[in-house]
Amino acid sequence: MKTTLDIDDALLQRAKTRALERGTTLRAVVEEALQRSLGSTALVHAPLKLVTWPASPASRFTDEHVLAAIRSDRDAPAHPPARLGASLGVAASRRRLKKGAA
Repeated sequence: MKTTLDIDDALLQRAKTRALERGTTLRAVVEEALQRSLGSTALVHAPLKLVTWPASPASRFTDEHVLAAIRSDRDAPAHPPARLGASLGVAASRRRLKKGAA
C-alpha cells in the first residue's frame, strides 16, 4: 500500500545509505525496520503429519500404468451434457416425471 510519511531528513538519508550498502531498496529497508520494531505477526502453523499405509503388491503402479491411464482419459470422447445427464440417470427421472404428470 502506498502512503506518505514525514521522516526526519537525517534518518531518511541513513536509510537510503543502508539500502545502497545492501544493494536493496529504501522500501525493503523501511519494511525490515518496521518488522523489527513491531514484531512479527506471521502465523506459525504446526508441521503437517503425513499418514501413510504400506502398499500392497497389487497396488503398485509403474510409469507405464500411469501414462496409459492419462492417455485413456485424454483420448476418451467428451460427454455432451445430455449424454452425461443420461449416464447419471437424469433422463430416466425426467421421463418418470412426465409420465406422472400425464
